[in-house]
Amino acid sequence: MADRKDITERNSDAVDAFVEALRTTPSPGAGGGRGRLIFALDATASRKPTWDQACSVQGEMFMEAERLGGLDVQLVFYRGFEECKSSRWVGHASDLVNLMVRVDCRAGRTQIHRVLRHAINESKKRRVHAVIFIGDACEESVDTLGDLAGQLGLLGVKAFVFHEGRIPRRPMPFRRSPG
Repeated sequence: MADRKDITERNSDAVDAFVEALRTTPSPGAGGGRGRLIFALDATASRKPTWDQACSVQGEMFMEAERLGGLDVQLVFYRGFEECKSSRWVGHASDLVNLMVRVDCRAGRTQIHRVLRHAINESKKRRVHAVIFIGDACEESVDTLGDLAGQLGLLGVKAFVFHEGRIPRRPMPFRRSPG
């Protein structure tokens, strides 16, 4: 098991990498417009033990992003039984942090497909430049998620997926093909 110092160093490295990526990314709009980012989180019960620390690290990342300027963010999260919510678009890191601290973790299965469908719908309304997703498991059809990710790619939306913990994918129940 990793000790607190190792976790803190990894978190610091993650913030540094995020900030460096922002610095080296060209501004999103040809006219210097603001970038639009969907920040999606798995808020199921398995993430509860690290939720507060994750919110702190993510808050630091967006505070630094605000300092660099030009980013509107929408928080999307899923938890519980078929609950997937999205916030309004916010332009200040403090507003995003205030939204994040109101979220609590609840038992339920992953709903990554709902996050991707939401991102596709938002991108069709007005360009979304990127989606960042953080979760600790995937309990869904890889084919379904692959199809949705492909649709997002065709819309020009970049996706950054971060896995927390040691359970990359929980096995799906065995299903026989018809016939």
